[in-house]
Amino acid sequence: MVLGIPDPSIWIAYLLLIALTLLCIIYGIVNWNKEGDISDEEAKEEKQWSKEEIELEEEVSGGGDK
Repeated sequence: MVLGIPDPSIWIAYLLLIALTLLCIIYGIVNWNKEGDISDEEAKEEKQWSKEEIELEEEVSGGGDK
């Protein structure tokens, strides 16, 4: 019995929780300011998607006035 917890499976769960938390923190620190480079094609697709989204929002917001 360690710290009043008699079941070893509980200790394993606590250790895995701590290990996973540390892994997530380390991953976040390593990837904090990593910039994602996208290709020209992906940039064009994103711009087109954004344009379509704006048009749809204008249709939805303007459609109730008729």
